[in-house]
Amino acid sequence: MILGAAWRRGRRLAVELAASAGTAVRGIVANRMRAFLSTVGIAIGVATLMTIYGLVSGLTTSFTRQLAALGSSTMYVTSRPWVIRGDWWRYRNRPPISRDDVEALRRRGDLLSAVAPVANAAAEVSYRGERIGLVQIQGTSSEYIDTSTIKLASGRFLSSLEGAGAQQVAVIGSEVAQRLFQGASPLGARISLGPSRFTVIGVLVPQGKAFGRSLDNLVIIPIDAFGRLYGMRRDMAIAVTARPDSLFQAEDQIIEILRGERALAADDDDTFSINRQSELVKIFNEETSALFGVAIAIGLITLLVGGIGVMNIMLVAVTERTREIGVRRALGARRRSILVQFLTEAALVTMVGGAIGTAIGVMASAIIDRTAPVSAELSPAAVIGALVFSGIIGLAFGTWPAYRAAHLDPIESLRYE
Repeated sequence: MILGAAWRRGRRLAVELAASAGTAVRGIVANRMRAFLSTVGIAIGVATLMTIYGLVSGLTTSFTRQLAALGSSTMYVTSRPWVIRGDWWRYRNRPPISRDDVEALRRRGDLLSAVAPVANAAAEVSYRGERIGLVQIQGTSSEYIDTSTIKLASGRFLSSLEGAGAQQVAVIGSEVAQRLFQGASPLGARISLGPSRFTVIGVLVPQGKAFGRSLDNLVIIPIDAFGRLYGMRRDMAIAVTARPDSLFQAEDQIIEILRGERALAADDDDTFSINRQSELVKIFNEETSALFGVAIAIGLITLLVGGIGVMNIMLVAVTERTREIGVRRALGARRRSILVQFLTEAALVTMVGGAIGTAIGVMASAIIDRTAPVSAELSPAAVIGALVFSGIIGLAFGTWPAYRAAHLDPIESLRYE
């Protein structure tokens, strides 16, 4: 019996909601211009929020992807820290990382499982008339594959003999392979880097983009061959992987070894920096949190203005439909029915505005992702969340007009002209 009563109440509520929705839709259609003006503010606010969210989400994904390529347990020894906050002059006269530093870590670093020098340059790569400009040329050793997350799609990586010498062999990224060889196997082919020719021995698995830059537009060659082509006076990094469960002890050991190698006194500052993925993540989260907070505040202010506009127009609608409300009350409509009708109308108006704003935000994110050097992306959950949030805005700002409509005196309403 209790279940039957609950079923009847639920069915009555569903019928009432459907009738209120129908009445609300008719009210919106009858006042199309007013409804359109009500949605403009909401659409602008939602579009702003969605575009900002897409930018931050895209930046986070790109940054995470690029950090993943560095390896979570890999440390990078450089002459200067990756991120400098003030006092930049302290780092400007630091000596560059040298091959002697690499050899010292290899000889004495018993807590280090892999040590690989990494030097970078940008150059043109060609093969039989096909040319690619500004390809990232990376000079390193055979141990680099153990310090990074790169994987081979075909062929092999540099051998220990090749990595320690000046053999003219190369491992190429998937983008270079596709553009130069257009689907044919590049293994064994000889590509040109300036005046020198290198034999392709391996092709990497695609890594995607980060910060608008392709991670697959890459050629890896032995460090000595790199030095012969581009010189070794440029700054270099050392990629170091610690043995299992010894990351912090390994970092202390690196500091001890390099201070000894560089003959630093006890009171001298370090002339090198050790960078880890976790440090960049922390800094990135701090910076994006502040940016995201300011941007969200701007978007919420826009939504607040739009919500106030919806409230104002709904109050006007209540005034214009006072006699209609009186007739409905005289015919037996309950206050709850009037309340639900106006709340539904406000929610529908803001959800339409939210849908328009979401569509604009999705298009803006897609355009930014394709044309700008930064990434932008929106998940289905973000789209659904925007529509739900728009409806909540309508319910919040439509509460007072709906309450006023529901509590109008029926007799006074019938007399209203």
